Amino acid sequence: MTRELAVGIDVGTTSTKVAAVDRCGEVVAIRSAEHGLIGGTDAVEADPASWWRSVRSALRGLAGLRADVVVVGLCGNMSSAVLVDRCGAALRPAMLLADPRGADEIANLGEDVRAEIERTTGNSPGTVFTLAKLLWLARHEPLRMRRANAVLTAKDFIRHRLTGTLESEPTDSANTLLLDERGAAWRTDLIEALGLRRSLFPPLVDSESPVGAVTDAAAAATGLPAGIPVQAGTGDMAAALLGAHDPEPGSVLISLGTSVTTLACVREFASRWSGALTSHPLPAGMGSMALGSLITGGLAVNWLRSVAGDDAVRAADARPDPDRPLVFLPHLAGAGTPDFRPEARGSLFGLDTATTGADLAHALFEGTAFEIAEVLRLLGADHTERVLLAGGGTNLPAWVRIITDVLGRETEVLERPDTSTIGAARLAWRAVGTSCPAAGRRRRCAPRTEYRTAWQRREERYRDARRTAFRYYAAENDEQRP
Repeated sequence: MTRELAVGIDVGTTSTKVAAVDRCGEVVAIRSAEHGLIGGTDAVEADPASWWRSVRSALRGLAGLRADVVVVGLCGNMSSAVLVDRCGAALRPAMLLADPRGADEIANLGEDVRAEIERTTGNSPGTVFTLAKLLWLARHEPLRMRRANAVLTAKDFIRHRLTGTLESEPTDSANTLLLDERGAAWRTDLIEALGLRRSLFPPLVDSESPVGAVTDAAAAATGLPAGIPVQAGTGDMAAALLGAHDPEPGSVLISLGTSVTTLACVREFASRWSGALTSHPLPAGMGSMALGSLITGGLAVNWLRSVAGDDAVRAADARPDPDRPLVFLPHLAGAGTPDFRPEARGSLFGLDTATTGADLAHALFEGTAFEIAEVLRLLGADHTERVLLAGGGTNLPAWVRIITDVLGRETEVLERPDTSTIGAARLAWRAVGTSCPAAGRRRRCAPRTEYRTAWQRREERYRDARRTAFRYYAAENDEQRP
């Protein structure tokens, strides 16, 4: 006897994952396919056509399960900007969240526009937002901007391939910084004040609404049944919260993905967080989310794998050496919370002839842990009573152990790291009127109190190196300005 399934599709930064989930929340299968990034010294981009290829490849991995799928849910990497023509084809590579371009355009925003954006969104404009990419494109590639029929996010692009429809929804589109206070409508006045075309921005629908159905062509390409509904979807971070648990104030999810992010479900975004954390809507009825982003994380781990090998990364020791001078600042594509310094880059201090790849991995893991600890301090104790860890990085035991030690509190590690994919499937069930429970086992990890003092000394050393590096990059950035 077959059982009905929802498929969640997560268009990540470097790979696509799909999850088949039944009505009881059981994950029947998860499959993935790589699509990678386009290389470049001053850009972080991806080919949208490769997203569609990886979606089809991952869905093929579900094999005989595809006939049982009754609804499709979507999520994808946030702040991606995909310019498409009238046929929905991408006009250029997609600019991604970690792309540092647009800093000058953001710096040149008028004070009235900046103040209005901060008032309505709670966010200070920066390069992590889609707005920076659009302003950069308008200045540097005006012909493409004029040719563009719409600007889509990653999951909106894939939904168009599945259904032929062009829409977006608030959890993803809020990263343009061009929605109203309720996240329900585009701010036409701001769009026009910034010299952008209102027609570029697709209609907004509720995140959990069914939007179109799988076309015959998409069914032939993916193996999904033609005619089944496709849900509007969410940004990947909103989906991650839903995939980990039922979001509730007081709990925080740390996602160890390409970009390490710290997500807290909050009743109201506190004014003290403005400029340090970012504010994002959750699907209707779930409140909002305060987000701290390292920008890189898994991206830095993958870079280290490319130069030192996977064995070196997995050989990292989880014990601190308080006297070792080695420090790794993981800002390979700029720094996020709380500074938002796009000019910052990864830095190594204290190398010597005995330094190994495993030593570098340990230093990278502890660097990300110190950054996460700062985010939790910003959030405050009321918003961090319960700490969950998820994402592909949880497959590296030393990383999990170091984070738990540095935070000095028990963490819950989700058995299934693919929370965004599972969250997309859970929300898809809601689109057809089914309340799918959160499911999945987790293990508890307790901090090692005997290393508390050593970690404190390591963090002091890290903070000193961070201040030194940021002064250097700020000076370099000033020298390069015209």
